[in-house]
Amino acid sequence: MTTPHPPVPPAGSPQNDPAVAGTGETPTAEAASGRSGYLYRKVALHLADHPDDIVKVGEITRAIGAPSSGAVFEALKKMATAGHATHHRDPHRFQITQAGIDAAGALPPAAPRTRSGGSGGGRQSRPAPVPRPNGTLYHPRRLGRGWDVEELRRLRTQQVPVLLYGPPGTGKTAMVEAAFPDLLTVAGTGDTVVDDFLGSYNPIPGGGYEFVHGPLVTAMREGRVLLVDDATLIPPRVLAVLYPAMDGRGVIAIPANGNETVEAVDGFYIVAGHNPGVHGAVLTEALASRFTVHLHVTTDWDLALPPRGSALQL
Repeated sequence: MTTPHPPVPPAGSPQNDPAVAGTGETPTAEAASGRSGYLYRKVALHLADHPDDIVKVGEITRAIGAPSSGAVFEALKKMATAGHATHHRDPHRFQITQAGIDAAGALPPAAPRTRSGGSGGGRQSRPAPVPRPNGTLYHPRRLGRGWDVEELRRLRTQQVPVLLYGPPGTGKTAMVEAAFPDLLTVAGTGDTVVDDFLGSYNPIPGGGYEFVHGPLVTAMREGRVLLVDDATLIPPRVLAVLYPAMDGRGVIAIPANGNETVEAVDGFYIVAGHNPGVHGAVLTEALASRFTVHLHVTTDWDLALPPRGSALQL
């Protein structure tokens, strides 16, 4: 189970389809990934309603009520690839094309939001399992009056950084993977260095080197989620590279690449996890203070119970 600190308000509606994660809607049989998915549909219909506008990813995310700018960005890139939208860069902006308008006209209207558990006002039933990148299923767990995956998505929309803590093997990483399909991860160790976040020079065929940007830079530029796993194993001087991206400035510099400046776009979000009591783990005040919400993650023994009415087989 998960225990919030401080308390977290009720969750939104569940998500079962990773292709439409973060839309706040319950998919039906017709809600498939790609162009027929709920998120793609909402993005396309919104752009079709504003054919003369060149909009940023964050603007469209807020307009359609989607928690994940990263997921919206992926839907917009699909539209651009199909010739249904033009993609303007620096910053990323999109405008629907005539082909996109014609295609949107063939789409059914987006279905209204629904909530698991009906309208009876009682506790919501457990959402369906959520696929993780490795193909396994994550079973959402209670968090306050809602569900952990939904609460993490809501915290992202509010730009409230969260630090997950608890014993190893309790599913902290799995929870984050299920909540955010656009996740990037840095696995922390005592040997983690600044280059693991910012990038480094790599040799190229024929001689010479090129600078390859790291996951922090990618997450900031594409509006994605960065998970810093086992953060308390990383030396504090290395973790300091994150702080300018988290303290309201949203800007970092890359000294190794001529002090290149990187600015975060809408949707960028950092989550961290740590295992208290593990040898070498140090939770500094500088790290703890960057995360407004600390969530205690423990084992959910309810997941081990057999379904009601069934016999337990040993």
